[in-house]
Amino acid sequence: MKNFIFDLYNTLIYIRTDEYRDETWRPVVEFFREHGIETDVATLRTLYGQGWDSMLSRLGKSKKFKYPECDITDIFGEMAKRQGVEFSREVCEEAAKCMRRASRIEMSVFPGVHELFIKLRSLGAKIYLLSNAQAAFTYDEIEECGLLSRFDGLLLSSECACRKPDPAFFKMLFEKFSLDKRASVMIGDDKESDGKGAKSFGIHFVHAPLGAAAVADKIIKLVNGK
Repeated sequence: MKNFIFDLYNTLIYIRTDEYRDETWRPVVEFFREHGIETDVATLRTLYGQGWDSMLSRLGKSKKFKYPECDITDIFGEMAKRQGVEFSREVCEEAAKCMRRASRIEMSVFPGVHELFIKLRSLGAKIYLLSNAQAAFTYDEIEECGLLSRFDGLLLSSECACRKPDPAFFKMLFEKFSLDKRASVMIGDDKESDGKGAKSFGIHFVHAPLGAAAVADKIIKLVNGK
């Protein structure tokens, strides 16, 4: 194998979040107030949930992708609009980042990930990321964890309007970076999105329920086709 395609959250980065606790939304209430909207935790939390449901329903009806994905910046734009104010895309992104920071309970790189990447590089392998994640804040989190420069290419679901296990999402990555299926493997913690997606697209899959570093030996062996 030459191309190693990793999932991100709970494969490379361990993360725990809670998007519905009051502590998550209090800073967002203040953010909205600073931008001209008087609101409260319950209202924003409700609008957020409704926004996801509504947008996913609209995307699903278009039938462009089997597994559609929303962009969280659009969700926050709709939340502001329903309260009588138009947010720019930049303000929507800041609102999303505000919510995400407050929602995080824990985030850290799994021990051994950096060492795994160094080893793969030394063997001439290429490293890619294919993640069901939001570009508004995920690039910042990858950088915060010191991983951004490690990848030869990245693709996030919010940038593509579809998500794993949709084979269309895999296809976008392979076309963008001219990858060969025969020389590629997907590594992830989720048998449904990562495993089912890889199988439907026609590439090898390594299950890493405890993170990629926990199966480092298996991954390294694949470089030499073992």
